[in-house]
Amino acid sequence: MKKVTIVLIVILSNFILFSCASDDGSNQPVNPIEINKLVKSEKVSENLKVEYVYNDKDFLSSVTGTYSNFGYTSNYIYDSNDELTEWNYQETGSSTYSDTQNFIYDSQGRLTNYVANTENVTLAYNGDIVTLTGTIEGSSNSEAKIELNKAGFIIKFTESNQYTNFEYDLNGNMITAKSYDHNDNLIIEFTIGYDNKINPFYGQFNSIYIERFIEFFWKFNGIHVNGFEGYSFPFFKNNIISITENAAVITAYAYTYDNEDFPMNVNETSSGNSFVFDIEYY
Repeated sequence: MKKVTIVLIVILSNFILFSCASDDGSNQPVNPIEINKLVKSEKVSENLKVEYVYNDKDFLSSVTGTYSNFGYTSNYIYDSNDELTEWNYQETGSSTYSDTQNFIYDSQGRLTNYVANTENVTLAYNGDIVTLTGTIEGSSNSEAKIELNKAGFIIKFTESNQYTNFEYDLNGNMITAKSYDHNDNLIIEFTIGYDNKINPFYGQFNSIYIERFIEFFWKFNGIHVNGFEGYSFPFFKNNIISITENAAVITAYAYTYDNEDFPMNVNETSSGNSFVFDIEYY
């Protein structure tokens, strides 16, 4: 399914798909009321901003993005268990595109199938191993295996040509991602550093954690999980301050916080370029 997420590493020039984890090992959503504040908007200017609306349980119900030559709207529908069941996306402007993604769960609340224009994936569970088969990003006969730890976080993602191991800190923040070929030769290594403040986007989309992870890390070649549009991967409790590739810092983030320790201004630096935006709350 086509989703628009600005990746600040390439400063508004690369659009990627977005991919969520519950820190208690459950696939059930964490009520975002625990975060205490809801993000109303992220804004660079009137021509570059994203606005958010929530339902009566504080789960995200719609997103509206405004850019210089196009705009988009996403709407989200949940069932009585607060599991996301439908995601409607509409893009207008220089190009038009629409898609609806549907999600199916088993009696344990585990995601078993999701379908969209270019996706039709089945997930089968066997203890801590999840096997995915189907069509991903338009490629049929796709297969991969996912290994979960006891907390429910994905710790290994095995694809046809490589596998990637992931490590987490005590807060459930991903701190390393190391990719190897099937001869166990290290291909690439990333580390992520965090502040000790609140990530205001944490707590959304937990029922589709595995699907979001697949969207982000399929054909893994880097960490692109922070920056403008914070709900793109809202599964870390703290805010990313650095991303390192093979021991070299490639991206750094500096924040200004409000009196409740929520970030209100973000300054991202990558390859000598800086990008600044503000976060507004309800």
